[in-house]
Amino acid sequence: MSRLSKFIPIMFHRRVLLLGALVLGVFVLLVARLGWMTLTENGAQSRAIAARQLVVETWLPTVRGTIFDRKGRVLAGDQASYDIAVHYRVLEGRWVYRGPGGELHDISMRGMARRLAARANPDLWDTLEASEQDEISWAFERALRDRVDAMYREISRQTEVELDEILARRDQILARVGAMKESHRVRKRATEYQKYKDRGVSPSAGDRERIEEMANQPIAEETHTHTLVGDVSDEIGFSMIRQSRIMAPIVRLPEGTDERIIERTSVAVLPGVSVIYATARIYPFTDVDVRVDRSSFPLAMRAEEVVTLDEHDIGSLILGGLGKGIQADDRPRRARALLDDPALRDRVTTKRGTDRGRYMNDDRVGRTGLERSYEDHLRGLRGYTIENKQTGDRQETPSTPGLDVNLTIDIMLQARIRALIDPRLGLARIQSWQGNTKPETMTPGTELGVGAVVLEVATGEILSLVSGPVAPGDGDWGRLGITNDAQRRYFEQVHHPYINKAIAKPYPPGSVAKALILTGAATYGKYSPHEKIKATGHLYPDRPDILRSWIFKQYKMTHAEQLGREPDGVDALMVSSNVFFFTLGERLGPIEIAEVYRRFGVGHRYELGVGTVWPGSIGALDSNNDGSDLTINDAIQLGIGQGPVTWTPLHAADAYATIARMGYHIEPSLIRTGVAPAVSNIGLDSWAAVEALDGLYAVVNDTKDGTGQHITFENIRDPVFNAPGIDVWGKTGTATTGPLLFDPDDLGADGNGPIKARIVRDGDHAWYVTLVAPEGQVPRYAIAVVVDYGGSGAKVAGPINNQIIHALIAEGYLPDVEASP
Repeated sequence: MSRLSKFIPIMFHRRVLLLGALVLGVFVLLVARLGWMTLTENGAQSRAIAARQLVVETWLPTVRGTIFDRKGRVLAGDQASYDIAVHYRVLEGRWVYRGPGGELHDISMRGMARRLAARANPDLWDTLEASEQDEISWAFERALRDRVDAMYREISRQTEVELDEILARRDQILARVGAMKESHRVRKRATEYQKYKDRGVSPSAGDRERIEEMANQPIAEETHTHTLVGDVSDEIGFSMIRQSRIMAPIVRLPEGTDERIIERTSVAVLPGVSVIYATARIYPFTDVDVRVDRSSFPLAMRAEEVVTLDEHDIGSLILGGLGKGIQADDRPRRARALLDDPALRDRVTTKRGTDRGRYMNDDRVGRTGLERSYEDHLRGLRGYTIENKQTGDRQETPSTPGLDVNLTIDIMLQARIRALIDPRLGLARIQSWQGNTKPETMTPGTELGVGAVVLEVATGEILSLVSGPVAPGDGDWGRLGITNDAQRRYFEQVHHPYINKAIAKPYPPGSVAKALILTGAATYGKYSPHEKIKATGHLYPDRPDILRSWIFKQYKMTHAEQLGREPDGVDALMVSSNVFFFTLGERLGPIEIAEVYRRFGVGHRYELGVGTVWPGSIGALDSNNDGSDLTINDAIQLGIGQGPVTWTPLHAADAYATIARMGYHIEPSLIRTGVAPAVSNIGLDSWAAVEALDGLYAVVNDTKDGTGQHITFENIRDPVFNAPGIDVWGKTGTATTGPLLFDPDDLGADGNGPIKARIVRDGDHAWYVTLVAPEGQVPRYAIAVVVDYGGSGAKVAGPINNQIIHALIAEGYLPDVEASP
């Protein structure tokens, strides 16, 4: 016999004792497990999880930063646009509430009242008679309806919209949705009954009941919120957001009521209210009316009448735009930005490490231009509230608007220049008096594409980046006489309206590069001060058919004969002597001439933040731009800006500004950061820069031999530049390029589709690059203009450049001598 049997002889008692010990053992294990979870590190984690479940975190909307021009004008900004909306079911007199998973339910007022009444009286509800339950429920129902009425009054008070107007809007919504619902019922019934009719059978009573049930299913408008007051300020919006989160008991409860009962009988203070974040991004200068004075136009186009042009999308290629809804790469890109930029990470994250600017599904995100490149800078930071359900503590951090961006652009100067290149004005159309060299394709009236840049010499700031023609808005193509898809496709293939020609389209420099070659040759010891180079009319004595100067091609004359002397650098620029610069190109050779272009920025991509920027190229497009793939024949052609080299109007303006600074380069900028620009010395000999400037001045001002001085019209010499009191240095360029083909099949310009591609533009690109200043002063602004297939730089690009000078006067950048007392 066991010892246990000795002390407890009865079997039943022994079994009870063993069962008790087993229960006690399990209890001890549970207590030990609880203690381990509570006291150990694992326990701390469990407590933290439980604590977090008692904390409700609510995020508040924010606004995007503003983009300003150099004079403080708003170019892009958020317009406060919060809509105060109420759920349709509340509008029609029902109640809405959220389930445990956040899903939305609706219920009748009577049904909701009974639920709340039962929750307020959990111990005695089931003991009450039905009439007593109804009496208590009725009190709760009155309280629910009073709360809805109070909600309408609160919306009226905060938005300052009359209560009668709000109720009238409610009734309009109910009538509209009701009509939609009835129309849906009729159509659904008809559709279902038609199915039976088509089968030749009659629906049974059950079928009719099913059809009615289908016809009475809620339509989408019955399950959504509807705006009662739209476009309210962010102050009102934030206030309504906060109130919409507040829950309070529906009736006054006795003192000392259990907190759990208070929570169970609490409902929204603003039932069914949602604040819809609908802030609009406004671009105030999208469309601008510009008055153009034509009294300084070329003689053939001059008029005293001032015209007004309505210009569209003034800054769209610079500012870009937003898209609603996030894309696959947005969140990873944001994460990389935070990882790479500690300053950004410190600014946007909370103490708990949460990114206040993180993306949510319906967010607006910068997709193009500055809106995209400065997305993290412009993006606002959400505010948030943290509420502890257990303690009732509530902390609120307000939203922080995004950071602003200040541009160097002057939007009104931009608008004026856009008007100048509008084909309706005529400067960007082929004119019969210009004598275009390709009349078979470039007939009078042909619209021309233009890229133009204005750069401040002292600072490197870009005052204007203009490209045209631009595509109109989606509903405005008829303004250009474009009425079908084929015409639209032609316009887009020919004019490339979505490419900023000032910075993103590659062009051969043509003769405007000659000033760079002169200074570069001096730097490399291949040209000495005022050295004269024999101007024979063609580079090779025995080959008068190639590598010629334009005057020899036209008149079988040399520049030496024209001038009465052999040209030096000043003369060579003034008359644009090809042979002079062929010689310098040959002296420099492939490597050194490539380095000259590189020193002036060719091959360098400007980091402007406006999207695609063409860096320029020397040699093959996939080369290192170092001249290693060039031949001596390439170097000769590069001496006059032809051959394997491309750049943009911004490169041209930047290069001329560098010459004006005697070889000091300032990186062109589009954003004002408050930090002084970096200055570098590209190593020009100052005497060479002076000689180049003297030559550029002679181009514009020598009335006999300056190639860019005048336009001849009906035997009258009309000066290209005519702003009084303004000094101009400049260089024309006629840059050879290939023809432009239009392929109606959209298969590329190869003619392989059913319809053969045809030539629609042919000839040379027209350049005129200038430096301008008040009379007697050093150059203040650099202006570069290129006209696609324009032909003559002086006749086509020159008048546009001249009118840009007048625009600078009109906007106060240059003195108006005629208006001075």
